[in-house]
Amino acid sequence: MKNEDVGASRHFHFSFFIFHFSVPAAVLFFVLHLPYLPQSLEDVDSINFALGTHAFDVARHQPHPPGYPLFIALAKGVRPLVDSDVRALALLSAAAGALGILALAALAARCQASARQVPGRCQASARQVPGRCQAGARQVPGTDVLAVALAATAPLYWFTANRPLSDMTGLAATLAVQTLILSATTTRAFLAAAFCAGFAIGLRSQVFWLATPLLAMMAARWTRDRHEPAAARLARLVPALFAYAAGVAAWAVPLALLSGGPRAYWHALFDQGAEDLSGIRMLWTTPTRREFADALYYAFVAPWAVWWLAAVVLALAVVGAATLWRRDRRVLATIVVAFGPYLLFDLLFQETFTSRYALPLVIPVALLAARGAEAIPAYAGVALAIASAVFGAHLGGTSLAAYSRQPAPAFRLFADMRRTVAAQPPVVAMDRREALDLRAPAKYLGGFPPNVHVMAQAPPQHEALRASTAWDGREPLWFIADPKRTDIDLIQHGEPQRYRWSLPYPVLIGGVRPNEMDWYELTRPDWWLGPGWALTPETAGVADLDGAGLAHGAIDAHLDRGVPGGAAILGGRNFEASAHARLELRLNGQMFDAFDAAPGPFVRAVTLPGAAGDRATLSVRATPPSRVAIEQFDASATRTLFAYADGWHEQEYDPDTGLRWRWVSEHGDLRIVSPRPAGALVLRMAGESPTKYFSRPSALTVRADGAPVFSTTLADDFSLTIPIPRAAAVIAIDTDQTYVPAERSRRTRDRRRLGLRIFSCEVRAVSAPGR
Repeated sequence: MKNEDVGASRHFHFSFFIFHFSVPAAVLFFVLHLPYLPQSLEDVDSINFALGTHAFDVARHQPHPPGYPLFIALAKGVRPLVDSDVRALALLSAAAGALGILALAALAARCQASARQVPGRCQASARQVPGRCQAGARQVPGTDVLAVALAATAPLYWFTANRPLSDMTGLAATLAVQTLILSATTTRAFLAAAFCAGFAIGLRSQVFWLATPLLAMMAARWTRDRHEPAAARLARLVPALFAYAAGVAAWAVPLALLSGGPRAYWHALFDQGAEDLSGIRMLWTTPTRREFADALYYAFVAPWAVWWLAAVVLALAVVGAATLWRRDRRVLATIVVAFGPYLLFDLLFQETFTSRYALPLVIPVALLAARGAEAIPAYAGVALAIASAVFGAHLGGTSLAAYSRQPAPAFRLFADMRRTVAAQPPVVAMDRREALDLRAPAKYLGGFPPNVHVMAQAPPQHEALRASTAWDGREPLWFIADPKRTDIDLIQHGEPQRYRWSLPYPVLIGGVRPNEMDWYELTRPDWWLGPGWALTPETAGVADLDGAGLAHGAIDAHLDRGVPGGAAILGGRNFEASAHARLELRLNGQMFDAFDAAPGPFVRAVTLPGAAGDRATLSVRATPPSRVAIEQFDASATRTLFAYADGWHEQEYDPDTGLRWRWVSEHGDLRIVSPRPAGALVLRMAGESPTKYFSRPSALTVRADGAPVFSTTLADDFSLTIPIPRAAAVIAIDTDQTYVPAERSRRTRDRRRLGLRIFSCEVRAVSAPGR
């Protein structure tokens, strides 16, 4: 048999193998995704796409810039075939995910061959080595099967394939274009690939970073023929440039015309870019070590949902990269050029914690991991790769099933608000993030519920303060809170309705907007506070920025009718190192209590005098003005009140997660005040496992006025409900282990004695209403 026939035979058998693997895999992928289509739109981008299918207008973010004209055209084609916008967009993503498997199989097959391929030379070169351009010299079909399996079952790939977004469609087009570029062996084929590279950007702009560098690399190889003059070699690039420009113009010209002309489109694009750079957390605008670590995590770990699966796949990828470095650096260079520019773009200029932006990076990791699995002897690497694919499919599948069970949090919120009939039209206030993110679902659903009385403004960091200005305490107040924020603590409240993603691995939907939220329905709360209070680290910081607080004047608490005549409890810290601060408490201008606050923490319980009218004002003033922060406050005529007293440290807060906690030392007191005779109480407390800080479990003892009422050993995270059989003035929390952070690490000067880390703590009278 001739060499040419041998090469053609290898190419045929390899293509036959890939075809018979990838086509059933793609069909199975699509079929497995059909039962789990989402019940609602979710991200702002998905809402913009849905609006764009009805009325394309980039200036009105239908969809958002750069416009995605080809994606909208596809969505318009699918929409008449189904019953909703969300199903049309989700089906488009699922189909793209299936087609992406076919494109990835073809891309994996071309990666080795492309390293030696020069467009236009394989068919005519006298020095051609038969079979090298057609199928590659050392192509192993099993390696490409592993690459496809690892990529398609990556939790992010599996999960994103049902989201009503353009990410999966853009990735499938990218893989197809990359395959065309690497497969081009004639001038005509290369010009077609150049046209497609420019045209595919109209599906999703990120295609530019994934296709253009690879096109440039192949063009550079194309012009390396030393037998041609330099001018002739460069001249061969001109048709490719024209083909690429024609592909861009095919969607860009209609897009500009539909947007009102180039100037109108440019303004829409510029405004979007300015918004992205000013309001988005990215490494380019926040060049810190932590941001860099987060960017790497979301680029390489988050796509695999859990760290241990990511560790296995990334370890295989490192082995694969090292193997290619030793055996075939041109194959490695092809992968680096195809995906490296997008990696840099993603790390620097895209929102760090938006997980779906890492979807294209799954492909090179899978390609390298497959090569690494092949390089590990005794089939151990192959076994690891297969196990990783199985676990990845499980993680992605369980997340997708949970995702499809109920609408997105914002759509559940709007449905509940429309079903709620308030006695009076409510005032609606929101944290800043919700005020911005809920605009898109409100627009899609035709506006906010019609029974809203007033929409309060949401100035940054002052949302709850502005709500108290727009609200007089008589109408119901609906406050939509960011769960990571704490400004709602400036208004007395009970438990909210919580809207969460019920995903086992929420990192797969990281960066979604609108995200999770809390809805507080407040009807005549006992109190709401003005500026200057430091009830949380967040509100303390706002008070400092505003120049409010006891160092600048009085701070006010507005009390609802019925609260005067009850009780109040407040606590805080005097930051004056050596001076006592005299604090005066006035109700409607009349002083009814005064005390000296020594340096350090303090707690004060008082009985409120009676007052007529619907509302009274409780004022706290330091004389002379002093650096004193009021960090705890509660008042009621009916509820049992408590405050953290001796042995408890200040509240701490992680703004990235919204987690709050206090440390208690070896002994911590809870000061209890009951405005009316109280009987049995209940203490609810949740905290972190002591074994995170100590080599053995910690003992916990609870005492009521000195008498033991509960004891246990804590060896894990805990959530306790502890009955207190009688009324008590002090509930004590004791533990048998403490440590000083500064004695364990030179990185901190923290000399506090820390025993238990408590995330939540409350004391209630039995059958009493919520705090």
